Amino acid sequence: MRIRALSEVLPGEPVTNRDLAERFGLHERWLERTTGNRSRYLCSPHSPEGVPRLTGELATAAGRQAMDEAALDPGALDFLILATASPDHLMPSTANLVADRLGLNDLPVFQLMSGCAGALQGLYTARALLASGATRGLVIGADTCRKLMPADEEAVRALGPAAMVNFAMFGDGAGAAVVESQGSGPALTTEHMVLRTLGKGREPAQLVRWYGADGAPEVDGPKGAPVREPMAQEDYKAIEAHVPGLAAELLTELAAAVGWPVPEVEHVLTPQLNGVMTERIREHMGVRPEQAVSCVADTGNNGNALPFIQLNRALGRIVGDPASHGERVLLTAVESSKWVVSGMALRWDGGGER
Repeated sequence: MRIRALSEVLPGEPVTNRDLAERFGLHERWLERTTGNRSRYLCSPHSPEGVPRLTGELATAAGRQAMDEAALDPGALDFLILATASPDHLMPSTANLVADRLGLNDLPVFQLMSGCAGALQGLYTARALLASGATRGLVIGADTCRKLMPADEEAVRALGPAAMVNFAMFGDGAGAAVVESQGSGPALTTEHMVLRTLGKGREPAQLVRWYGADGAPEVDGPKGAPVREPMAQEDYKAIEAHVPGLAAELLTELAAAVGWPVPEVEHVLTPQLNGVMTERIREHMGVRPEQAVSCVADTGNNGNALPFIQLNRALGRIVGDPASHGERVLLTAVESSKWVVSGMALRWDGGGER
């Protein structure tokens, strides 16, 4: 499988720690020390016209950008895959709405519900479709994590510091890839992929609830007053205990499969949770700072968009070097919702051009 074009879309202007501190009465330095994130991008119903406000709008913008980058019209695609944990509706599928907006029709459309590993699930599925006879497709990862928090600012304040960490850690965004079975011209060629669950017998470390018509029930808040049960919940101790080791094992497995010594690989895309945790993971993986391609500290954790944004930024590094050819990329993602490991080994074919 060749990745012919990539894109990333972040809504509006960055929301800094100072912005959050002023709006919610938090401490700017506490936010940065706790999460390691400096900024994030958040969709808003009050965004100006043309700025994405929903998952489907982000996904559409990212898909269109990737198609434009590849100079493709809708008729050139054989399938569309959208990976998201935050669709706009249960029905119709957000993936089908995105296909309609992109002018796609009469082709298979898939929506994969997962956390950050969904991006790799989408690419894994795309590789299978290409191997079965499809020529070219579009894979998109998009999430609007802002919808997991209350819209009312007073309700956000009532959640307490622990829940506010989630608010500061996550962001919204989308990314996309045009993939093809074969072709000419510059591309990232997939050498190997890994995707499997390791969740048997393990408690989930990430939970996003869904509520029916009655909405979220009330639970006791941090000060004893009743609050709506939060949609999102993280077990940070479990994540801290397990993700670095899983990421290091995954990187070793990928490198061994393609015969690339990790210290010699030019670009390593490490799992992204927040700035603090990502740096710990990088160190545990034995990846040098100049090898690592990380964006979460500036973009926020935007779920299924993150691996595409990392790939796009790695590609930006590669094409910025006129002498580049054959540069190698190892991408790793660990989803702790029910413990999914996923990764790719890719090689650049095309020199310093895009």
